Amino acid sequence: MDEEPITQAFHRYFDLSQPQFPDEVEPAFRLRYEVYCREFGFEREEDCPNGLESDGYDSRSWHCLMHHRSSGASAGCVRIVPTSATSGAMLPMEEHCRDSFWDVPERPDRLDRESICEVSRLAVHGLFRRRQGEHQTPLGDVRSLEIPPNHVRTFPILALSLFMSATAMATIHEKEHAFAMMEPALARILRRSGLPATQIGELQDYHGQRAAFHIHRDTAKQGIENSALLRDLYLHAYHRLSTVGQSPFAESDCLRAA
Repeated sequence: MDEEPITQAFHRYFDLSQPQFPDEVEPAFRLRYEVYCREFGFEREEDCPNGLESDGYDSRSWHCLMHHRSSGASAGCVRIVPTSATSGAMLPMEEHCRDSFWDVPERPDRLDRESICEVSRLAVHGLFRRRQGEHQTPLGDVRSLEIPPNHVRTFPILALSLFMSATAMATIHEKEHAFAMMEPALARILRRSGLPATQIGELQDYHGQRAAFHIHRDTAKQGIENSALLRDLYLHAYHRLSTVGQSPFAESDCLRAA
């Protein structure tokens, strides 16, 4: 019998949700604490009371959380930070990394404030990034989750699925420009998968070595149209996260819901 397609298996093993209330976002904060504080040391544990990593952007962000169905573990999370012309609020990268931006038109501070957003705090739990057989991790024993070996083969697309979930949220909220402070490795993965992001700033130490990247809605649309993997992950995310009855990228036949 042929092996089940990777995306079909992924959707069976993992579930996607968009927290609507403050208490529903707490698992994302706890996951971020495990990844950003305990595993990588990007944030200080003493600055994160009760084992929750959060900041001032969370209250105005749209959050997405990925769950491992059989264990109930929080596997990954991501948020979209918007801004507006009236609020005067900046994106996280504008406040913390503005000096690294190159002199290019795609800078967030040179675009319509209503049209921009930032993909931020993307995190995948270490237990879902380990190679099969690496049982011991800084966060515990992967065997305690009783993750079957066939689930493990879907782990490499977790980060890509979260980025497609962020793309879906940006689409739902009609944002034209998305930005992210990304590690070059993630940018290469996106490019190889068919979603090229344009670097708009110098590499710097910001939660690891990262640089500012920009992607336009039309570029994302074209990449999703041309990649069966991206299209499947995007459409699944869109229909899980959207409360609107419209088709994603409605003008594009190949992205209409079947």
